[in-house]
Amino acid sequence: MATVPTSRTIFHVATHEGKWVVTRERRPAGEFDAFETKHEAVERARGEALQQRPSEVKVHRADGTIESEFDFS
Repeated sequence: MATVPTSRTIFHVATHEGKWVVTRERRPAGEFDAFETKHEAVERARGEALQQRPSEVKVHRADGTIESEFDFS
């Protein structure tokens, strides 16, 4: 049986003040990268997540619900 890591870096892609932003859980509030398009934000989040495995990316819709999730073990 595989063990599940307890310490994962979790990134979120969501809207904030008209932009798409990438935030990381447990990062101080207000620290984020902002992008004009959702695609740009998702690509940045995935790139960061690949470098910080184990990690996860949660992509939110404009209404805040989760649209998709990516796992990087």
